[in-house]
Amino acid sequence: MRTEELGRFLRSRRNRVRPCEVGLAAGTRRRVPGLRREEVAVLANIGTSWYTWLEQGREVHPSESVLESIAEALLLDWEERAHLFLLGGYPDRVANPGDSAVGEQMRTLLDELLPLPAMVTDPRYTILAFNSVERYLASDLEALAPADRNCAIQSFESPEWARTFHSDDGHRAQVVAKLRASYAESIDDPEWSPLLSRLRRNPEFCRLWDSGTVGRSVGRVKTIENPYVGTLKLTMTTLIAQENQRLTLSVYQPVDTVTRSRLETLHGWINDGSIERRREDRAQPSAERHLRAVAD
Repeated sequence: MRTEELGRFLRSRRNRVRPCEVGLAAGTRRRVPGLRREEVAVLANIGTSWYTWLEQGREVHPSESVLESIAEALLLDWEERAHLFLLGGYPDRVANPGDSAVGEQMRTLLDELLPLPAMVTDPRYTILAFNSVERYLASDLEALAPADRNCAIQSFESPEWARTFHSDDGHRAQVVAKLRASYAESIDDPEWSPLLSRLRRNPEFCRLWDSGTVGRSVGRVKTIENPYVGTLKLTMTTLIAQENQRLTLSVYQPVDTVTRSRLETLHGWINDGSIERRREDRAQPSAERHLRAVAD
């Protein structure tokens, strides 16, 4: 059954590709839409008979490299590649597409959600993309090294995140519970190993992780102390990205008018460029800030 479904999938994808999309002349004697089998074989650098057997659903066992070549030849997107490797017998082969998988449509949506903070994360809660208000919700995400843009890492290593998200008051336990639930869904992903090795340097993380608690908080009101505008009361909504179901869109929503007003204020400061000056002011001793205010 799996080989038959693989054959059907390959035929449907082959019929979809126009010759001009892969640098071939359309010609005038094509009896079927899309590419010919021999054209796919040439593009994938495999034998025509071998590819024909795959489409016919025969019990052949393509290697990972052969499937990768076919995916390139048929112009498969990430989701289609995942399906191809599953049908080909390699369920663990689907790699995390990384930041490049956050397409323009998703990035546009992040901006359209402003002034609501929003971000896109992968299964390990690595922050792949974010809008301008999310950038300044705790620490400046742009100022972090890419390897440090991870919710769990920041929750256990960043004093700013500890102050912002009240990490000593249950926040870290929630992060670990969500991380463990996600870990179970992609346990064979090799990217987990360096992340967990780093987090295990923290004794509190080890204690929480070893407790075995799992869960995903839904609809819970979060009290956040933003360093620019003060207390924010928010709930989080998470959505699976249609373009790549390994990615999650998370959006913070205000639960009261005060929080909404403060998010709008924060967004305004970001837009007019004064957010950087305000950050500099926060870093100055209070006496120096007073003298500067008098001088202004």
